Amino acid sequence: MLRSQRTFGLLKIGVVTAVLFVSGCMSWEPGWDRIEKPTKTGDVSALLTEANEQIGSADTKDKLIQVVKTYERVLEIEPTNYEALWSLGRYWLLLGYAYSDTVQEKVSSYNHVMQYCERAMYGNSEFKSLVDTGEPVWDACRVLSKNEIEAMYYWYNGVGLYWTECLTGPGRLLNVRWPGRMQKVVSRMIKVDPTWGGGHPYFARAIYFTQIPGFLGGDLKKAALFFDKAIEAGPNWLYIKWGRAKYYHVKKKDKQGFKDDLEWVIAQDPRKADSPYPANVIFQRQAKEMLAHLDNYF
Repeated sequence: MLRSQRTFGLLKIGVVTAVLFVSGCMSWEPGWDRIEKPTKTGDVSALLTEANEQIGSADTKDKLIQVVKTYERVLEIEPTNYEALWSLGRYWLLLGYAYSDTVQEKVSSYNHVMQYCERAMYGNSEFKSLVDTGEPVWDACRVLSKNEIEAMYYWYNGVGLYWTECLTGPGRLLNVRWPGRMQKVVSRMIKVDPTWGGGHPYFARAIYFTQIPGFLGGDLKKAALFFDKAIEAGPNWLYIKWGRAKYYHVKKKDKQGFKDDLEWVIAQDPRKADSPYPANVIFQRQAKEMLAHLDNYF
């Protein structure tokens, strides 16, 4: 009896801890606090070429981890290498979104995303001066340029997936300021280069309008306009119609639009589309799963 009570008590503690974990304040160690001195020497260009070759076949978790490890080897030689830093943000994001099975794994992956992207932003001297004096990323981003747009986008995306996937309803209420903070970064991206990456900034704004409740600014009419802008900017990128089906058509209860967009995604050659191959594999896999379970969405 005593052992059963003790086991039940430990279980209660575990449940309470888990609830606190997914409903607490979003926070992570700033990326610029994790910059270290070089620990190795080597050919950075060769490693970047190796990573690009690995990306061309990274259609599994293990292969994507190898891409990440190659970029991390770049940082051992050159800790401030911008291409490696923002690319680590991109591929840790995919690991968290598509290949992590638990909330804890996702939180860890998304923390990596934000930290690597913050390190990439820190290479901008004006941004560095602002955050060194305590200004938060979402305000300091006003000095970032087109040169840092990749880091801005994946930082925004990492924060957004953390907020939507890793927090409970009470957790999102506790962190209700974060969507507005993220939109400051999106606004900066739209100002410096709205068509970058096949319209990633437009897509980010469209997703915001579909995901946020009306009292926080959600608006499906505005979402439709930004999806159209993104498609115009990136007609051969798979993520736009995949995202429009998953987030917009479901909210609109537009089954035919949902089917049309996902069938288009599946019909594309994942190696020839403009979006990166590892992401295309995920978009097509999810598109097939969504169509196979159509009744779950409508």
